[in-house]
Amino acid sequence: MTVPEPDDLPLIPRPRQVTRHSGEIPVGWLAIEALPEDLSTYRDQIFALAKLIAGTPDLPVLPVTFDVLDGRPEEYTLRIEREEVRIRAADALAALHALRTLVDVWDTSDGPVLPLVDIADRPTFATRGVFVESYAGVDHMDLAEWRRHIDRLAQLKFNTLGVAIYGCWDMHHDQRSEWLFTPLDEFPELRSPRRMVTWDPATEREIEYHYLPRMFEDDFFGDIVRYARERGIDVLPQLGGPGHSTLIPRCLPELSAVNDDGKATGYGYCVSRTSARDMIARLIRALVRQHLTPNGVRRLHVAGDEYYPIRNVDPDDRRRVVSPYCRCTGCGRLSPGQLLVEYLVLVGQVLAEYGITMVHWHDTLVREGVLDAYLDRLGDVGVPEPVIAWWKYNDPVPTPSTGQAETWSSPTTGLAPFLFQLDFLPNIETVLRRGRAAGTSGAFAYSIADPADHANIAFLADFAWNCDPPAGAVSFRHRWARLICPDDPDTAGYVLSTASTITACYPLMMYILNHVHPFFATTSPDDTTYPDAVLGAFAAGQPALVDALRQVVETLRDALTSMPDGRDMRHWPNPVTAWRNETTRLADTLDLFLAVLAAARQPEPPTERETDRLASQAAALLRLTATSKAPYVAPVALREHWGFVREIEPVIKRLRDAEGLRPAESWYAWML
Repeated sequence: MTVPEPDDLPLIPRPRQVTRHSGEIPVGWLAIEALPEDLSTYRDQIFALAKLIAGTPDLPVLPVTFDVLDGRPEEYTLRIEREEVRIRAADALAALHALRTLVDVWDTSDGPVLPLVDIADRPTFATRGVFVESYAGVDHMDLAEWRRHIDRLAQLKFNTLGVAIYGCWDMHHDQRSEWLFTPLDEFPELRSPRRMVTWDPATEREIEYHYLPRMFEDDFFGDIVRYARERGIDVLPQLGGPGHSTLIPRCLPELSAVNDDGKATGYGYCVSRTSARDMIARLIRALVRQHLTPNGVRRLHVAGDEYYPIRNVDPDDRRRVVSPYCRCTGCGRLSPGQLLVEYLVLVGQVLAEYGITMVHWHDTLVREGVLDAYLDRLGDVGVPEPVIAWWKYNDPVPTPSTGQAETWSSPTTGLAPFLFQLDFLPNIETVLRRGRAAGTSGAFAYSIADPADHANIAFLADFAWNCDPPAGAVSFRHRWARLICPDDPDTAGYVLSTASTITACYPLMMYILNHVHPFFATTSPDDTTYPDAVLGAFAAGQPALVDALRQVVETLRDALTSMPDGRDMRHWPNPVTAWRNETTRLADTLDLFLAVLAAARQPEPPTERETDRLASQAAALLRLTATSKAPYVAPVALREHWGFVREIEPVIKRLRDAEGLRPAESWYAWML
C-alpha cells in the first residue's frame, strides 16, 4: 500500500506529486542504460549529475532508463524502484530536471540510499529566472563566480538568466554610477572605470583602488551564455535605457537628448534627428554583431523603465534636475511616452533585422499610457511583439495586464548585497500569486547574485515551479527548515519566522535600518554630513527610534541564540551559517551605531576604555563582513561599514562640540 506524503521529502522546488513507498534501496552508483535521441540535448549534464549519486563500491549498481513522455514542456515522471530508476520526460530539459530531482532526493537521504518513490512533475510558469543587475558587487564577479551562480540556478530548475550588460543610476560615494559589462570594439570610448575606497582585510587599513567591471575587462559574456545553455538556461541580456542611461549619451553626444538651448544633456536620447537615430541604430548593431549573434542570443531585454527627470546625476550641480526628454524641434512635439515609444520601435526594428525579439519592464509604458499604442506601432512596422515584465518590490503590487502581450511577473530576491539582507518571501509570493491569477507566463525576479539571498532565490524557484496548494511562504519555510536543519526543523522554522518579523518588513529595513550606512547619505544632493545627520535623526525623543533599534537588536540576538546547527548544501554556502552571519552583521552594526550615539550624548567625553571598546566592536564587524560575504561582494559591503567606522571618533567629537544632540531619555511611557 502506498500513502501520499508530499512533505516526507523536503524538496525544493516542490514536485507536483510525490508518492512515497515503504523501503529504500542502497546505491553504489547509477548506470544510465540508454538515452533516447529526443532527450539527449543535455547528455553530458545528465551523466555528470548521475555521477553525483555514488555510495561505496560494495553497494549495488542501480540502472536508470529513459523514455519519452507525451506531456507538457519540462514535464517528467521519476520512479525509484528496487531494480531500477525509470524516467519518462517530455523533452530534453525535462530529462535533465528529472536527474536534478534525483540528486536532490539523494542529498536529503540518510546514507547511501534512495527511497522508493514515484514523482510526477511539471512547472507552473513556463519562464522561470532571475535577472542579475549590473551594479556594485556584481561588477567584481569573475567567470568562475558566474559559473557557480549558474550551477545554483540550474539545480533549482530555473531556465532563464537575465544579465544586465549596461545600466546607470544617480551618483553614489561621490562618483557616477555607470556600468558597462560588454566592450564594443566599434565604440572604444564606452568604458565604465570604477573607483572604490574601502577597508582592506589583509592590511586592516583603508585602501583605494581603480578597476573595470570583470566581465568587461575579461570579455567573457559569451562564456556565460554557453555555460548556461549547456545547463538548460537561456541568457537574456539587458540594455538599460533610455532611462538609466548616462554613460552612452555622455560619451556619444551625437545621440544624446538636448535641452532647449540645443546642448546635449548626457541623459536620455534624441529620437528625431537623423544623425541621432543613425547613431542609436549603429550602437545596437554593434552590440548584436559582437555579442548577441555570435553567441546565439535571440532575445534582448531593452529596459525602458524609470524614464523620467532626476537629480543627482550632474557632478557639478547635484541638485539640478536633469531630464532625459529631448527638446529638439522634432522631439519637443512628443510627450514622454511618445519619446519612449519612438526609441523602443527604433531599437526593435534594428533587432528584428537579426531575428532578435525584446523584453521590457512595464512601468513607464503603463504610467505614460502608451502600452497599447506601442504594441500597435510594432505591428504596423512588422516588429515581433515583446514580453512585458511587471515588476514591484514592495507594496502595493500591481495586477499585470495580460491581454496585450506575453507577460511576466517580476518580484525581487534581493536589491543590494552591500546593504542588509532582506527576506523577500512576502514580495515573491504576492507578485507571483497576482501574476498567476492574471495569466502571466513567466516568473522573472530582479536580483544581485548574492549567496546570502539563498532562501529568497529558493522560494522563487519553489513557487514559480509549483503554485498548487499548499504553495506559499508558510509551506516553503516549513520545508526549508527541514531541508537546512533536519535534526531540529521545528526550532529552525520558529527562529526564521521570528527573525523575519524584522528582515521581511520592507519599510523598517529599507527606510530606517539601511540608513545607518553611508550609501543613502551619499546619494542625497543636499549638503548633509554623514553620519552626523543620521545620528541626529535617531537621537530625537519622539518617535523613539533608538528604542526601535534596541528592540530590533534584541529580537535578532534572541533568534541567533536559538538557531540550531544546519547541514551543508550542494553549490551553496551552508545556509544556517550564512543566515547567522547576515543576522549577526545586522545586529552588530546597529549595536555599534547605538554605542556611538550613546558616546556622543553622554555628559562626559568617552574614556580611553570606552573608545577602545568602540574600536574593538568596529574591528569585529569589519572582520565578520570580510570573511562572511562572497569575495566579489565583500569589498563593496566593507565600503559601507568602513564609511561609518572611520568616522566614529571624529563624529563623536563633532556632535559633542556642537551640543546638538538631545540627551538620552531617562523615563518611558507605560505603553513602551
